[in-house]
Amino acid sequence: MPRPKIKWEYLAKKIADKDGTGFGNDYRPWITLERWNTSKVSTQCIKSIPPFSRASHFLSMNEYNLGLTFAWAGAEIREQFPLWPWDHPHPECGRNIAVDRFLPQAMGTNNICEVIGITPGVYPGTNITFIWSMDMCLHLPWVKDPLKSSAMISVKPVSQVCADQGISLSRVNEKLEIERNYCKVIGMHYVWGDDDAFPKELFANLDNCRGSAVIPVNHPANSIMQSFLDKHAHKLQDEAMEFTQLVLQQDYNCDLTTAVLIQNHLLWHQIIDANLAETLIYRRKPKIGGRELRVKIRSILEGHSGEQ
Repeated sequence: MPRPKIKWEYLAKKIADKDGTGFGNDYRPWITLERWNTSKVSTQCIKSIPPFSRASHFLSMNEYNLGLTFAWAGAEIREQFPLWPWDHPHPECGRNIAVDRFLPQAMGTNNICEVIGITPGVYPGTNITFIWSMDMCLHLPWVKDPLKSSAMISVKPVSQVCADQGISLSRVNEKLEIERNYCKVIGMHYVWGDDDAFPKELFANLDNCRGSAVIPVNHPANSIMQSFLDKHAHKLQDEAMEFTQLVLQQDYNCDLTTAVLIQNHLLWHQIIDANLAETLIYRRKPKIGGRELRVKIRSILEGHSGEQ
């Protein structure tokens, strides 16, 4: 498929198709990865992010690594989230109609640009206002206050992504300023950073456990896992990590695939408190620290620490 020409008809169809809207499995990213928009400077990625099964579209491995990390901490991810040029409902509007009336209206990026003295961008070769997108819009379900239960994530280095989209690199800092002011208007926490904030071992461990985060309801592993935990949960922190797989295979007649599925599920959800930011050594007891790390990440997303 060739690169589409940006015309109002093209954008109108994307909006009519509800691109950039929805929640959970029904969310549709504003930007999706196609053959025509592959990158020469970053490794793009299409993978599902727990707890949802839909394909998530990440323009770089930085984005994927951070999206996976924030999902592990409990956040719900909407990637390539549009910041509309016109005034529009709060990004969380529609998730829970009971709280919609408490959410402030979001200011369009055209108005933000006017207020802060920045010229709105246009699609190259047109006079059509550019529709910016945030790398990630997060819902934080553990936060009860609906005005504080979301965050926007901008992943650096954004210069690579901007170059891929035909945006002048001189506009990068202006884009970040637009994003910051967009979030400021609606009181949403804004985080700007990259995956250098976390050890590479964390991403490797999370990617390894990702497919085990959600076990289908009818999967036989669920009943086996519950029976195993009823008998052995109190031992898991004091036994070598290989204990789980060995017992599941010897005492519960699990094949290796099912045993690994259950063990990785326990690690993802930190039923076994293991520091996933370090290499896991299965012949040793789990080194605690995973639960504490998740709490720290949640704190960053809530705005109690980190950049804003």
